Amino acid sequence: MRKLIAFSIAALLVAGMFGGAATAGKKKKKKPAAHQHVEGTIALPQGGNAAAPCVYRSQRALYIAFGEAANGIFGYTFEVDQKTGGLPFEIEVTGPTGIEGVDISFYGELGSDPTADAPANVGFETPGPGGEKGDVPPGYPNAFVCLTEGGNGTFTYMAGSMK
Repeated sequence: MRKLIAFSIAALLVAGMFGGAATAGKKKKKKPAAHQHVEGTIALPQGGNAAAPCVYRSQRALYIAFGEAANGIFGYTFEVDQKTGGLPFEIEVTGPTGIEGVDISFYGELGSDPTADAPANVGFETPGPGGEKGDVPPGYPNAFVCLTEGGNGTFTYMAGSMK
């Protein structure tokens, strides 16, 4: 019986040594880099002029009431991939006149009452035509994009790996 126990222990030790060696040479699969890509069109500007930041309340009210069906009128709302938190983002804008500009604000929550003060948010609101760039704030799962000037502005949002 002792020989059987000793043999079993020796077999386990040898299997453990070779099992570890067999996996040691294997390369770990690399996780794909976090990436998010969103495209949309917004019909009506909210800023009023090149120096005014967006008024997100209109889009928040419509989005709370109608969900994604509200996208494209006063703004565009989407869920932020939290794997892109802390990574760079860029939002580019194109439009029929070339003067279109967009701002983006990341919200901690949507809120349930659009007439109340806005929930915690981090805005990127550079005046003038064009888009925005920066780092996606971690912990802000919602993004609101609005058109500051122009009309029917189309945007492309990219975050994380830009490849």
